[in-house]
Amino acid sequence: MRVYLSEIENTSKPTTYETKKISATILSNMVTISLQDFAKELTISGKTAVLAEFTQPKLSKYTPIIGQQLVMLDFDNQDLENQFTLDDLEQDQFLMDYACFFYRTFSDAESNVDKFRVAFKLDSIVTESETIHAIYQNLFERYPQADSSVGQTSRLFYGSTQGYELIDWDNELPINQLVTAPTKEINVLPNPDRIDDSTANYLLLKYRKYDTLQKKLDTNYQVTFKDEIAAEKYFCGLDIHEFLELPEGSPFIDILHTEINPSASVFYSHDYDTYLYKCFSKKSPFVGNILLLLVKYLGVYSKSQVLKILLTVTNSTIDYSSEIGKIKANSNQFRKDLTTGKLQASYPELHHYIKRYIPEINATLDFMYDYVYTDSKSGELRYLSYYSIHRLAKNVGLAIGKHISFQKMWTVLSLMVVIEMIDKLPNESVPKDLYISIIEPQENNKDKIRTSNVYEPVLFNDTTIQNMSDIVKKLKENNVTVTSLSYELIYRLFGENKALKDFPQAYKPLVEKGYIRMSSKDCNLTNKSIQLEKTAVKLIMQSLDTKGYILESDLISALARNKNTKIATIKPKYIKIRTDIINKYGLSRQRMTRDLYTTLSVAGKYCSKVIIFKE
Repeated sequence: MRVYLSEIENTSKPTTYETKKISATILSNMVTISLQDFAKELTISGKTAVLAEFTQPKLSKYTPIIGQQLVMLDFDNQDLENQFTLDDLEQDQFLMDYACFFYRTFSDAESNVDKFRVAFKLDSIVTESETIHAIYQNLFERYPQADSSVGQTSRLFYGSTQGYELIDWDNELPINQLVTAPTKEINVLPNPDRIDDSTANYLLLKYRKYDTLQKKLDTNYQVTFKDEIAAEKYFCGLDIHEFLELPEGSPFIDILHTEINPSASVFYSHDYDTYLYKCFSKKSPFVGNILLLLVKYLGVYSKSQVLKILLTVTNSTIDYSSEIGKIKANSNQFRKDLTTGKLQASYPELHHYIKRYIPEINATLDFMYDYVYTDSKSGELRYLSYYSIHRLAKNVGLAIGKHISFQKMWTVLSLMVVIEMIDKLPNESVPKDLYISIIEPQENNKDKIRTSNVYEPVLFNDTTIQNMSDIVKKLKENNVTVTSLSYELIYRLFGENKALKDFPQAYKPLVEKGYIRMSSKDCNLTNKSIQLEKTAVKLIMQSLDTKGYILESDLISALARNKNTKIATIKPKYIKIRTDIINKYGLSRQRMTRDLYTTLSVAGKYCSKVIIFKE
């Protein structure tokens, strides 16, 4: 790759005079350099870089570029109420997936907050300044804590002398995902000014004219419901044709797709005690109640969102007076406290640990109440959800307006299960009829390794929220990041019962199919995990005996060499065993300070990397 790299080496942040000198000479030193060598020149030699190659030797954001393949985010954390720290970085899945390395800036040395930059390599060379601008704008939206002044092609990026910390040299940031945002098809009325209360109700819903429809319906459908279940039953019992003022006739022109020959109708199902909308066309077949119809017609992400719209336009309310209504009301209050920051005052550790995932958690919790299971014998109502991770990722992404990967969704669900915000039901606790219809067919499928999970949200009250906080405290005390949560880590930290409860299908299906072998010494750990732990302990103890410490980055590199694999591959496996090793052998793991640097007589220049030592 090609960048401008100043020949001037700095040991501290350049002064105004020094910056002018760098600006005047840097464009005369275009270099072709590997990413690894660039990181060294920038963060060890203290050089300054400009990341774009210009068409002429003029350092200006208006100068057209020949190409640029690197971008950087600068986190100076001046806003103490809205910081993005190194701990946040290590838990951020996007950065772990797409960033290459990060380094502390010159300003960090004298600061009480983390000041650092994160470097990304783009998956192809960008030749338009506008594209670079669009990439930065996308990143700034994702990370509002980052300094938005760096999004220019002419930006000078000062280096450091503290070195860098590797994320993964092979990571690349996909340009298309950042520059070309997915768009929804939205039908627009030819004459929107003509929409009034004479317009059919389904069209008023389509074009979000809720105020008009609310006045039109007045109190004709107004009801106070004791819970959402009662509300759903009521709306599904309404004649869809009459309530939505669908086109006349039967069949009539389908509202879900364009057609010439009518193919839609409404009928009452005695089996389900509800009105159903059905389209018979081969091109766009559909059958469903009013909630499912409006989910598809309005392009929203869940039945609960449709229900909120119907409550609004009918002037109806829910007082949550039933037992199951109170369960949902408590959840709504918890989600509200989480969003407004009220939870932070009472449970600061819990809030801090999950704050990076609050939008995803709130949306996921909402979906956990989409399905209500009714016990056929006792009539007991329970909120049980069996969404697949793929389906949840898609729906949660639509709910919060950004792409959610499968891995990100898995991480969020694991977090919610481990801190006991939701329960993952073991098969023996799944209601029999639900088990027979969902789990059993999957168990009989020889090609399927794991079966669906059934989730049940906890009853949110002071006791359960305090329990979440207690679990989080233990995770934080042991430096457990959200992305490292797994069966193995939970087993090593909390024991077998919780590990089996939180991750019941982690190893058992793989062992049964012969894909992995568990250790004869500990049936809860794989042979590879035991061997990795032995190697890590050996390397740590050797370094402690000779130097009295070991840098964690050096340990991970040594493990990668020992196992003949990449650092990015070995690092998450090491993180799973790290806490257990630290606790077993009475070690201390801290980010290095100047006091530690002096006390331990650390070799080389001072840097703020994580260090392991014996107290």
